Amino acid sequence: MHVRQVLAGLALCLMLSYPARAEALPAFPGAEGFGSLTTHARGKPVFRVTRLDDVDAQQSPGPARGPGESAGLRQALAAAEAAGGGYIVFDVAGTIRLRRPVVVPSNVYVAGQSAPGSGIAIVGGTVIVRGRDVVIRNIRHRGGLGATADAFLIEEPAANVVLDHVSVSFFRDGAVDAIGAKDITIQWSHMGDAIDALTDEPYHGLPNLLRTRTDRVTIHHCYYTHVHSRAPQFIPDSYVKDDSARNGLIEFSHNVVSNYRKYPSSFDAPDGKGNAIGNLYVPGRYTHGGAEPRGTIGGSKNFTIFVKDNIALSSGPDCPGHDNKAKGARDDHHILRGKDAAVAGCRPSFSLPETAILHKPTPGSFNVADQRIAGIPPLTYQPLPQAVNAVMARFGALPHDATDQRLQRELLTRTGAWKLTMPEDKNVAAGQAAPDNDGDGMPDAWEKKHGGDLDPHGHDLHEQYENLEVYLQGRIDELVDAAADVNAWERLTGGR
Repeated sequence: MHVRQVLAGLALCLMLSYPARAEALPAFPGAEGFGSLTTHARGKPVFRVTRLDDVDAQQSPGPARGPGESAGLRQALAAAEAAGGGYIVFDVAGTIRLRRPVVVPSNVYVAGQSAPGSGIAIVGGTVIVRGRDVVIRNIRHRGGLGATADAFLIEEPAANVVLDHVSVSFFRDGAVDAIGAKDITIQWSHMGDAIDALTDEPYHGLPNLLRTRTDRVTIHHCYYTHVHSRAPQFIPDSYVKDDSARNGLIEFSHNVVSNYRKYPSSFDAPDGKGNAIGNLYVPGRYTHGGAEPRGTIGGSKNFTIFVKDNIALSSGPDCPGHDNKAKGARDDHHILRGKDAAVAGCRPSFSLPETAILHKPTPGSFNVADQRIAGIPPLTYQPLPQAVNAVMARFGALPHDATDQRLQRELLTRTGAWKLTMPEDKNVAAGQAAPDNDGDGMPDAWEKKHGGDLDPHGHDLHEQYENLEVYLQGRIDELVDAAADVNAWERLTGGR
């Protein structure tokens, strides 16, 4: 069965299973996990981004801009904050070069899929989510950050947040980090291919640090490339001196992690619980054992994890690392590499015990559950081969730019490396918006096809979703359907 048929079936099942109560409505068809019930911008005005330059409205906003007025991204977000929320749609395609961080307030839906052509890329500044009820979809972040900056940062009091089909590369610290945030979903995204952090560490590709009271996190159907570690690291008691950060919950399932060092996924929430189901770990050039190899999935502080159907491919007989250099040796790029030693946590076959992928499970320190942890929203689970193929065809912002195309090839060929400098991928983002004369976020031709001039907040097309939501979901569906299928599982495993 083709990946797009699988995804279409899943979307149909989700649509048919939606509850009647508005408060339980998923943010959009296919939203799953802890953040999935966010109400985002429903009932709020529409703000159009019509220019790519970074107008500094959030420094001194001045008069609030009206719905539909010409604005840059920063102006549109400031106007949405003044209005109590809003949909952010794009009449332009291209690269937005932020001069400093930009803040996403509450009740906002950043609809990158509304951009024409090849879509929107952001460089330069961190995108900080500080609001409640936020959706960000189909946006790229392509680096240009300061020495220790994150690409996306979800920070307190943020809650009920979904990042969907987001692509993040060339960051210098975290791809998507969270501090004190609650109820987060990161799905169908790419996080990795970092560049040198200009710190004492030779490489700082650390995609997800979830700390300081961050709780209730779902990460599913994501692709991680060329990571050192923290894919993810769940440690919500970091920098907290009281007991408020205990018992954290996380789901990390149906993700693909490639070219990691030796401890990619760490779950260190005190007395926390989590599920890790159907993940694929693919070692690469910088995967190694070292003196004290840790498992592919590790934990501490009395964390309890349920593992099922995870595979960590081997690098060779008995899972040795790829490198033959002495401990502490450096390559031409001055990146630390390990020695040729056994990689703990190798599980190349389903015939091995599920716990083979774990690092030293120890009762009271790192516990193993015999069934899925209750209290965590379930996902639409799939057999691992099916999930891997779906992720590798549909990850990140669509259509794939040159960077994501390269990263897809590097997994399929098990090539690529950690980087100190940004590669010349020659990304081009451009396109011409369809006419939208009433500025409601829905192109005139689309409205005509669906019955005429529509109220963006009306329910002519769906009983529960607003007309604008139906349009925006249709754009994502078009982009997903246009992406080519990829038989990644066969390429990587020979179909075993």
